[in-house]
Amino acid sequence: MQIKLDQEGILRLKLISKFFKGFADYSRLCIFESLMEGEKTVTEIIEFTGFSQSKISNHLKCLRESDLVEARQEGKFIYYSMKDEKIKTIFQLAKEVMKDISEEKLNCMKY
Repeated sequence: MQIKLDQEGILRLKLISKFFKGFADYSRLCIFESLMEGEKTVTEIIEFTGFSQSKISNHLKCLRESDLVEARQEGKFIYYSMKDEKIKTIFQLAKEVMKDISEEKLNCMKY
């Protein structure tokens, strides 16, 4: 017998969907990669990714609103880091899963 989702289950899945949207963009994944070794300023993230300041700022805003990244100010600098060590684990696990995926499958963008 299959049990239907209740309202709490539906809400939980919607929140998880929103959570994973933070990972669903190449630019944001590049930001995550830059933060794997620890906190960085916007300038350091720009140097790592090669993206423009406005692009990085927009994506950092999205990541902060999704509770994936946090910021702390020290003097005139703002330092960004992943909000939780578990986010690093999720990112690392995704990279491990994908390392065995063939380039053919990566090039299939039909979904």
